[in-house]
Amino acid sequence: MNAELITTGTEILLGEIVDTNAAWMARRLKDLGVNLYYKTTVGDNLERIAAVMRQGLGRSDVILVSGGLGPTVDDVTRDAAALACDRELVLDQSCLEHIETIFARWGRTVQDNNRRQAYLPAGAIPIYNPVGTAPGFAVEVARNGTGPALLICLPGVPREMMHLMQNSVEPMLAERLGADRVFLSTRTLRTVGLGESLIDQRIDDLMHLSNPTVGLAAHFGQVDVRVTARAGSADNAKAMADEVADEVRRRLGFAVYGEGDQLFEAAVADLLQARGLTLALVETNTGGELAERFCGLPDSQDILMWTRVIESTADLAPGGPGEVVSEAGARWVAEQVQLAAPGDDVVTLAVCGTNDTAAGPYGAYRGETFVAVGLGDALTVKRIDVGGVDELARRWSGNGALNELRLRLMTASGAKSADGA
Repeated sequence: MNAELITTGTEILLGEIVDTNAAWMARRLKDLGVNLYYKTTVGDNLERIAAVMRQGLGRSDVILVSGGLGPTVDDVTRDAAALACDRELVLDQSCLEHIETIFARWGRTVQDNNRRQAYLPAGAIPIYNPVGTAPGFAVEVARNGTGPALLICLPGVPREMMHLMQNSVEPMLAERLGADRVFLSTRTLRTVGLGESLIDQRIDDLMHLSNPTVGLAAHFGQVDVRVTARAGSADNAKAMADEVADEVRRRLGFAVYGEGDQLFEAAVADLLQARGLTLALVETNTGGELAERFCGLPDSQDILMWTRVIESTADLAPGGPGEVVSEAGARWVAEQVQLAAPGDDVVTLAVCGTNDTAAGPYGAYRGETFVAVGLGDALTVKRIDVGGVDELARRWSGNGALNELRLRLMTASGAKSADGA
């Protein structure tokens, strides 16, 4: 079964509000095993909405429309559906009685504009709305050479749309699918430390599979690998997704830090807590990238011994090297942290970003960072240069620093990488 989504509303089209309905509905269709091929946003215009509906009826089995079923003059989805399906709008008495019941409960009288909401395209199946006044409806439209298409119109109010989708539309679609229903299982592996092109090289053959499918999604400073399997049962779909996801993990090794929606800093915090360690963090010329991320975690007080963000190298304690943005400088900063926060249960992380001398002695961040990690008696320093100055470069540098800490924690506990990643 192939589907498409249509969202109506000039305010959505112009970017005044974000279309959350389409994203939510897409996830629900995916879970049903329905193929979603198109999404369209159209303003509150009768002819344009009808044209988009006709296009959908010609190429998709199910067209789901959200919005435009209210009582105002710019709510024209009902009229557009009737026009697209070549039907008349007729009063549905059961819908009107449902609306009257709701208004009676509120102690109000139904006005003419509210009565408009009970008019549906002739032959439409009403979808009653117990959480609002606007009923949805479904219209089956015959097509030449193939089975009928189903046009389903739902309210745009998210709470109402979600209720009708879950309680009425999804059972309707599941019944139409019957034995052809497909179950989906998805694993999302979150990676850091490898760019999108390197990951593509390592799993190129897997990305050419047709089922399960494997795709990449690049974010700020990290890349997600998404594995999606389709099968006739939920168990089979899960087994197929697990098999390929495990192979991805094997090939990417330490680059995989977690799954689902886990934040990278949360994964590092879990490692610290698992080993009974706390973190002493100092940053200079980074804008406090990591301190902000760690402090945003709900359990930050359990893993942070203290943090210090130094905006300028001039603020460092006297007696240190004049320029800390070097291997020797980062090592010196980490040693000062170790002196201030001694103990076998404390991990030191010093992140020293390079400033742009052209912007002044302590000017703009340049994208070059030296990271020092102290664990026990060992202190290591690594240079990271992402070659940029924007927010993405700052996030890549921050993730690089966190990755150095993560790898030290993992190797110190005896973990081994499959391929040295």
